[in-house]
Amino acid sequence: MDVNAETAMAPVSLTTLRKTKMNPIRIARSWLSYRRTLSELGSLSNQTLADIGVSRYDIRTIASRSFR
Repeated sequence: MDVNAETAMAPVSLTTLRKTKMNPIRIARSWLSYRRTLSELGSLSNQTLADIGVSRYDIRTIASRSFR
């Protein structure tokens, strides 16, 4: 398995750690951004989510983009 395949299969947090070169402040900020996005989208009603074109299933995917 080559390095690119390992990176593609690695969990988001491991990939993030490699990209950030283990900078704990950047990791903490990214994690806080992830949690804030997850919380804010999770607090919206189903109707509001439908209006912006997001389903409850998509919330974690969208929030994980802020963690990368």
